[in-house]
Amino acid sequence: MVYFIYLLRGIFLSLILAVVITYLFYPLVRAVEHKGVSRISAIFIVYAAMSFIVAGLLLYGMPYFIAQMYRVAEAAPGYAAQVQQFTASLQIEYAQAGIPETLRRIIDERIGWLENILVEQAERVVETLLGLAGYVFNIIFAPVFAFYLLKDIELFTDRTVSFIPPQSRTDVLALGSEISKIIDSYVRGYLLVSLIVGIMTGLAMTVLNMEFALMLGIFAGMTNLIPYFGPLIGAIPAIALALLVSKWMVLKVAIAYLVIQQFESAIIGPRVIGKRVGLHPLFVILVLLAGIQLYGLTGLILSVPLAAILRVIFRFTLRKFIPEYN
Repeated sequence: MVYFIYLLRGIFLSLILAVVITYLFYPLVRAVEHKGVSRISAIFIVYAAMSFIVAGLLLYGMPYFIAQMYRVAEAAPGYAAQVQQFTASLQIEYAQAGIPETLRRIIDERIGWLENILVEQAERVVETLLGLAGYVFNIIFAPVFAFYLLKDIELFTDRTVSFIPPQSRTDVLALGSEISKIIDSYVRGYLLVSLIVGIMTGLAMTVLNMEFALMLGIFAGMTNLIPYFGPLIGAIPAIALALLVSKWMVLKVAIAYLVIQQFESAIIGPRVIGKRVGLHPLFVILVLLAGIQLYGLTGLILSVPLAAILRVIFRFTLRKFIPEYN
């Protein structure tokens, strides 16, 4: 089985996306099916509806998105020059402040180090955007795999259950149900919350007349998938751009992100996701740090749900073998 999974590593992303699509579309397919439509017809109806929505978004949003990408490329040299002017003015200010030569040299080294880090991160972003083209094949095949999962999900479930020994079937199904809730909260819950956060951020940046409002909204929505650190990471580009406008704009942008984050954590998140994960915040932070250290951005996104699944398995094992734990 392990070797078989190894052979499938080339389409692993397609399978993951197929599972995500299945979690998102299955309730819709069931709802359409309850209207007296066959399962295959229900899937085609849901696929057609989603295709129209995606096509509409691409038709009306893609030109604006491409235009903003061109503006980013055109504005990048100007922003780089502004950053250099900003760092040069800082160097002049602390040079006039009478800072000792040794300390000044250390600060210069740190500023140079920070500039190098920013350049490396910018290059990584460009490489990532170019590398996305290589995933087109995986993205195209994901709906195909999802179609068969949606069509025969009950069959797959029954076949899987049949392999479980009867004496263990109740326990395994209970464990699978708990794990399914964790996955469900992340697939449906976090995607919906991130979509809402992205839309709110884009609208807020538009109201504040910030450049690249669409890009900032998309980035904020994507980074919101990362617990705790996501909102902070999502705010960095907007605050950096606002810093090149004025200190007053920095304050307004920071307040907008703070309000959106508080609204998400206090109202949207609890209603959509709830507290299904059940991990202590300190443990979540440690898991996130370990995830980014091991697997980078992928580790950031997947570390918390994997940790939550392991927690469910661990607690289930304790309940099973240590009756006093209950």
